[in-house]
Amino acid sequence: MSNYVIGLSGLQNTSLAIDNTSNNIANANTVGYKAGDYVFADQFLRTMNPADSGRIGMGSERMAVRRPLTEGGITNSTNPLDMAITGDGWFRLLSNPTDPTSLNYTRNGQFAVDQNGWIVNENGMYLTGYQPSADGSTITDDVRGLGTTSGKLRMPADYANGSQTTTATISAVLDSRENAFVYSNGVAFDPAQNTYNSKTTQTIYDSNGTAHTLDVYYRRVSDTSLTINMDSNGYNYSPGNASVPNTLSDTHVLIPVTSALRVQSAPLTTVLGPVDGQSLPSGDSTIALGSGKVAAADIPVGSKIFMNGRDTGLTVRTAVTKGNPLTSLAAAGSPAVDIPASAAFTFYPADILDTASAPAGLTDSTFTLTTGSNALVGRRLFIGTEDTGLTVTNYDPATRAVTLSGKLPSALVSTDPVTFKNTLDMTLTAPDGTNIVVKGTTNRVPTDLSTNILTALEAKVEVYTAIDTKFYSQGSDTTSVSNKAQSPETPSVGGYQTAATIGFIGGRNIDSLIADSSSGKPMFSTVATLSTRVVNGLNQNTTIPLIFNLDLSGTQIQSSSFQVNQSSQDGEPRSQLASITIDNSGMIVGVYGNGRKVVAGQIALAHFDASEQLVPSGGNAFAPSYLSGTEGDAGVRIGRAGEGSFGSIRSQALEQSNVDLSNELVKLMLLQRTYSANSQSLRAFDQTMQDTIRMLG
Repeated sequence: MSNYVIGLSGLQNTSLAIDNTSNNIANANTVGYKAGDYVFADQFLRTMNPADSGRIGMGSERMAVRRPLTEGGITNSTNPLDMAITGDGWFRLLSNPTDPTSLNYTRNGQFAVDQNGWIVNENGMYLTGYQPSADGSTITDDVRGLGTTSGKLRMPADYANGSQTTTATISAVLDSRENAFVYSNGVAFDPAQNTYNSKTTQTIYDSNGTAHTLDVYYRRVSDTSLTINMDSNGYNYSPGNASVPNTLSDTHVLIPVTSALRVQSAPLTTVLGPVDGQSLPSGDSTIALGSGKVAAADIPVGSKIFMNGRDTGLTVRTAVTKGNPLTSLAAAGSPAVDIPASAAFTFYPADILDTASAPAGLTDSTFTLTTGSNALVGRRLFIGTEDTGLTVTNYDPATRAVTLSGKLPSALVSTDPVTFKNTLDMTLTAPDGTNIVVKGTTNRVPTDLSTNILTALEAKVEVYTAIDTKFYSQGSDTTSVSNKAQSPETPSVGGYQTAATIGFIGGRNIDSLIADSSSGKPMFSTVATLSTRVVNGLNQNTTIPLIFNLDLSGTQIQSSSFQVNQSSQDGEPRSQLASITIDNSGMIVGVYGNGRKVVAGQIALAHFDASEQLVPSGGNAFAPSYLSGTEGDAGVRIGRAGEGSFGSIRSQALEQSNVDLSNELVKLMLLQRTYSANSQSLRAFDQTMQDTIRMLG
């Protein structure tokens, strides 16, 4: 009877193999289908001795249906949700939308949208992936939905609701060649008149997404003097009235002490130094200048000694007359100085000392000297060791009356000495290369607690703003205000207030000239918070608040025509979904008619080291088995497209079946012959049995 079993097993397994091959042929056009190979195995008769080499085989049996998971060809599709994976990854699908463990896997990338906006395949299984942030601006690491979505991915909404503008940014380049409006002339800002230099507009939105027009007017006014304090930390000054610190510890703009401060003023004379370097101790000393040096001009006692363009803190102790050889230089002062070889020395006028004859103290811009000198105009006034920052604008030798560039910042006691130091034109180079023209008495940074002052010409620009032609602020209107507003210079005419006042040095905004060393951001931003009320839709009788920040940090003033480099704001109107894009990393992004982009999620891919052990579950999906492992097991990974072996995602494309029709047809013919041969085996045994029975009969 074993002959019957052998032939029958051959017929049965060959029939199953034909079924498998026929199934492959039937699914030649099934997207993502993976062909199965029927694996035959021989089976043996059980004997008392399994190691008996004479055992007779008992026919064939099915070992497995092997599925080599080779990639199929990629074809294009017009459906924006059709996707193909070019790698070893699998799409993750949920068969039960509320059960995050009901996972299936597929290579079939034919997806659509159900009535609730979820992305599903043709079997209604839900595509899963990494969830978007609450505002739809980025992707989180949450792939299981944290109990809210079970990891399902939803299409962006058909409409995006409007959002209010919270920050508007305008970075303009103002024309420095335009005339300034001088305060002393009493020219008030008036939008209906030619009382401003430039204007730009921007569309902003209220909480309903309704558009409003923001008008920004720039008006250059009289330049002022910016006080820059020079101490052991560097050069610091106060930011503008609209400044907002980006680091809470910042109170002043600090230009690092390592910045270059070069003197531009012409010296009394310049001489070359020694051939060999030398070091001078603190106190009075002599600088050896070598032989043959000749003074090109008189060098009076007290003249300041600069070396290689830097103030040494030393002064000339013995006068040098023009034309005389200069082999040595007697210097007075306390600092110890190292002199390099071939140093260049320059000399500047000496300080002038005197006392003031104002017993009641000085709080005005004029006072009288005890003795006086004829060379005071243009010099800087020091009271004791304090640099007042004021210069002498006029001096009357007959009365010894001194007129200053401004009022004294503090009282002058009659016994305090006054010093008039020579002012120097200098250039301070900031770390970013911006050159700032300044005036001062020295470029030597103090090493003690004393402070010297540099003054720079600061260009002032007033900024006025209006929403739908309603200005911040005019007259008695208190609903439209700026937190940085200044009182109008002529309240009786118009009464417009500035939204901000910006100062510029070297063409740069004084707030954003220097970056904070810890954050990399400018130390200060120029930001005004504007508040108003706007009409609520068609109802003209009700209004809603509109409060936002106007960031003017990037404003510059240059010798060029007015232009706006950046104009942006974060509000948006209500808008319809225009398109859906899926990139190679599986990021799903909705693009709306207003240009807004909303991230809907990122497709998660699964990778199985033993992917051939996945079990077909119908509908072109596979279920995990104990041989393939499940998520959380070693050899099973979840990740993003483009990472490792997951492969990338191609949108508007599909992976075709990996069935090779010609190979399957040849295989089918061979199986047919095998089936016929097994039939002949059964006939032969049947004939043998019949012959045997006849012989016995």
